Amino acid sequence: MANFIFYDLETSDSSLFFSQILEASFLACNDKLQELKRETFFARLNKTHIPNPGALLTNGVSVKRLKETNLSEYDMIKLIIKFLNSSGKFISIGWNSSQFDRSICRSTFWRCLEKPYLMNTNGNSEADLLHVARAAHLYYPGSIKTGTTSKNNPEFKLTSITEANDLKHEVKHSAESDCEATLLAAKLIQKKTPALWASSLKTTSKTDVLSILEKELMFITTENYGGRPRGHLVTFITQHPVFQYPLCFDLRHDCDHYLDISLQHLKEEIKKTPKPIRTIKHSANPILMNPSFIKNIEPYNKIPMETLIERAKKIKKNKKLAEKISILKKEEVEEKNLNNQIDLHVEETIYKGSFPNAKDNINISKFNEVQTWEEKLKLKDTFEDERYSYLANRLIFENNPELLNKSEYKKIHRHFAQNFLTSEKKPFTTIPSAFKAIDDLRNKHESNKKKMSQLEEINDYIQELEKFYENA
Repeated sequence: MANFIFYDLETSDSSLFFSQILEASFLACNDKLQELKRETFFARLNKTHIPNPGALLTNGVSVKRLKETNLSEYDMIKLIIKFLNSSGKFISIGWNSSQFDRSICRSTFWRCLEKPYLMNTNGNSEADLLHVARAAHLYYPGSIKTGTTSKNNPEFKLTSITEANDLKHEVKHSAESDCEATLLAAKLIQKKTPALWASSLKTTSKTDVLSILEKELMFITTENYGGRPRGHLVTFITQHPVFQYPLCFDLRHDCDHYLDISLQHLKEEIKKTPKPIRTIKHSANPILMNPSFIKNIEPYNKIPMETLIERAKKIKKNKKLAEKISILKKEEVEEKNLNNQIDLHVEETIYKGSFPNAKDNINISKFNEVQTWEEKLKLKDTFEDERYSYLANRLIFENNPELLNKSEYKKIHRHFAQNFLTSEKKPFTTIPSAFKAIDDLRNKHESNKKKMSQLEEINDYIQELEKFYENA
């Protein structure tokens, strides 16, 4: 059985491609959820990110401490990877991690010229405890308590779950506190709903998820709508022709209506709500339940089980429907690509470009193996893929800029100056947008002395960055 690694991050922004990890906490446990080891890492702010003032205010980590921390982001990633590699085969678990933390780790690993998929390859896999908590609330009512939102929906914030269930833990640092809280929530779910906990561990790998979907006649998938988890009884049709995630038919619908209609008619029908075709994010630890749980789920509990089984069998047998759905989904992607012909920043191309070729894999390994930045400098232009040369230059600019010759330094300095000083809208925080955010936050928190003091500290730091880039 694999170990578990619970983790949480505090970042400089909410962007998946342009955030810096400021604080990262990892807690390793055995298969009985007994703690084995833990580490919390801090990285100093680097000049190639403009932090989002709102994120810094929420994190509550002072700029002074972030500037004075010994570790650079690159150094911190090295220690994180060392921690992960020394933990055996593991399932990494976060709270809502499939929406944010997992992607931030991948982007940061890639930007630091490390293997971006370390946490879900070579026997490792990923889970999201938020999904399990929602399923526990839906399928095992009363098993776990939740708070209540202003709209009278169950609240699944981690703090709400821990408070509602009286899960006490020592608060040290924000990331470490959330990491510890996630472990306690996992222990509660394992205790209260052991069958659900065991089932959730079977869907931490997208290969395993796909195998289950292809094997089972029908199953319940769980989605979140308007703050409430809802179950849908579906049957697998096919995989998306481009993105490969599973496409399923919602068995609330009479499938006969969809089996023999024209392609154009089908195109219009699948746009209607409630939607007949549902996607399953098989890489995001989906919770799949036995059809017996539909007894409390409308409208499926109003439909005879024999009818649901008959519909599922018809869908499974009808290969033409699968072919038509594949054609339509491919057309959707092609249309979207035609309408979104925009230039991407290198940082956004982690999923767009190809994997490194054999030569670049060797060069990436060499870059990380050598100990000094002088040695890394000699390797920075050896990559065949220009993206990796850019990332290597960026790392040197962040960690030891004095090594770059005058023209190289000026080139990358100007590159970031053009990005950060512009008043145009960008996919990352710019200096003008940071100042505007600070003004808005001042108006919001003018009566809160602590937050106003934090905002002054953030404002001073943004002014430092502004001067640094104006000199470019």
